[in-house]
Amino acid sequence: MDNPLLLIALVAVIVVLAMVLPRWIRRSSGERGRRAGRRFEEDQLLAILDTLGTAVELRTDPQAAQRLVDGVVQREPRKFTILGDGVYGIRFVEPDDAIARLVPGPAGARLRVEEFREYLGRPNTAGFWTDLRSGVVDAASDHGITYSTPPVPSRFERSEDPGPIWRLTD
Repeated sequence: MDNPLLLIALVAVIVVLAMVLPRWIRRSSGERGRRAGRRFEEDQLLAILDTLGTAVELRTDPQAAQRLVDGVVQREPRKFTILGDGVYGIRFVEPDDAIARLVPGPAGARLRVEEFREYLGRPNTAGFWTDLRSGVVDAASDHGITYSTPPVPSRFERSEDPGPIWRLTD
């Protein structure tokens, strides 16, 4: 390099790249990380909604189904509450953070979640709903009642009024 101007230009380009490149790398990797985080949260939410949307079909008359579910709910009063005629509360903070209802089904009675609150930016009662479903399925097996879970989960819609709450749409 006989020409000092080329050397100065090369040094200037290296200095500019050293200043700009780290910021660009931080910005682009940060954006990729945020996108990956949003995808992860969306996948987690879909899994939670599928869990909460899975119902239990009990092939028995509605009165027998209600007695069965009442018995399961009464065993764990810290998680579940009987709210009325075939309506059950699932607790995260409040006794009615999720509402499960026993409704007539095609072959007997169907236990399903009809609405639930969102705390900390996501629904938090899916684990308790799974516990209730498992308890009902175990009790049904013990009593010789056949059961199934519908192949297509229920769908929910999010509403901000009274704030954030999800309701069954079907």
